[in-house]
Amino acid sequence: MPTPGPEAAARGLRWMNERSVGNCIACHSLPGHSGVQSNFGPALAGVATRYGPEQLRQWVTDARLLKANTLMPPFGSTEATHRATQSRPMLSPAEIEDVVAALQSLR
Repeated sequence: MPTPGPEAAARGLRWMNERSVGNCIACHSLPGHSGVQSNFGPALAGVATRYGPEQLRQWVTDARLLKANTLMPPFGSTEATHRATQSRPMLSPAEIEDVVAALQSLR
């Protein structure tokens, strides 16, 4: 898989900050974010030094496969979720790739 460019990372940061899409900042602190930061989940500073792209993709797609008791919602799956009206995952595969690119930029 080719290395994502800065455009993908910029889009990913936008998804991570967007309340109606990713809303990662509801649970995580994000370097460079000027708004309110959360410490409910782990800080995302340096996340690319702890995880490779495949692991980051899995965390975003469905973290339950990495950590069964996680409170992180599955952004790329609707399997075994409790929202009956949810017809598609919160993030599309392309949006997940953008988020992974953004996470990979956090070193």
